Amino acid sequence: MDAKDILGLPKTPLPLPQEKKSRPQKDSQRKPDGISREVYALTGGLAPLMPAIDIAQLKRRIQSENEKITWQWLPFTNSARKDTLQLYHWVRVVNGVPPTGDYSFAKYNKSVDLVKYTDEEYEKYLTDPMWTKKDTDQLFDLCERFDLRFVVIADRFSSSRTVEELKDRYYSVVCRAILLARAASPGDVSGHPLVKEPYNVSHEIERKRALSMVLSQTKQQERKDAEVLAEAKRITDSRMAARVNLIMDYLF
Repeated sequence: MDAKDILGLPKTPLPLPQEKKSRPQKDSQRKPDGISREVYALTGGLAPLMPAIDIAQLKRRIQSENEKITWQWLPFTNSARKDTLQLYHWVRVVNGVPPTGDYSFAKYNKSVDLVKYTDEEYEKYLTDPMWTKKDTDQLFDLCERFDLRFVVIADRFSSSRTVEELKDRYYSVVCRAILLARAASPGDVSGHPLVKEPYNVSHEIERKRALSMVLSQTKQQERKDAEVLAEAKRITDSRMAARVNLIMDYLF
């Protein structure tokens, strides 16, 4: 007696299990280096239809068989420096011949072209009871040293003067006066920026004061200003619409 007799089941032979068809194994391809997993999953490892880089644009240096390249620790001179400091750096030497010429980064040493005055010009055009010649000379020396960075110049200046006072002395008084004095006629320098648009010290002070007020506003003040502007825009739009309606009624 087996389990079927106990359960009262007919004794029918069980169907033989069918053999599962084996799926062909896919060739596992390793993700190439330099490609993200997302891009590789989207492309499936296929090459792009269009090349990303034009091979013709790649500069390929063909090294000659007789060309011997070495790197040497050699001294160099820098024309941007006014002293005789001797520095060293690694240089690419071809066939034992080191490169000649100035230091490659010396071309980035740019300086501001300042207006220079003589003692005679100072006594004739630049005298000011609020400024001495010593202070004016110091101002121009600092302008040349710090490339007209007046915030730094005001910090280095001997007396306590504001940035606006230094700018006014440099632009409006000295440079503008020297340009007008050296020109044959005022029309020759009328297109110069210092003559055409002179520095306005009062406007600069007012501009900085207004900017300081804007930057020091609280969130509540900003929301209030936005509400005022929105209300002004609504009133302007309503008046414009009323004017258009009045014109239309008058025409028709």
